[in-house]
Amino acid sequence: MGWASGSEVMSEFISALNNEGVSYGQRERVYKAIIPVMQDRDWDTEMECVGEDKAYDAALKELHPDWFEEKDDGDDGD
Repeated sequence: MGWASGSEVMSEFISALNNEGVSYGQRERVYKAIIPVMQDRDWDTEMECVGEDKAYDAALKELHPDWFEEKDDGDDGD
């Protein structure tokens, strides 16, 4: 069973880091450290925070590049 409210927690982290003026690079490093910790506690709604901070998006994409790959639906448009 997942931890859906983890996205609310992460959103608060994202907001706090941005409000404190933490640099992009520092935010990305923080996200790369905290995302796996939260995932180890069953957080499974990470994608809900995509778009809130480009540094978060970059960190998540580095940790899970396959989540960002475009899916080929087999429709070639013909």
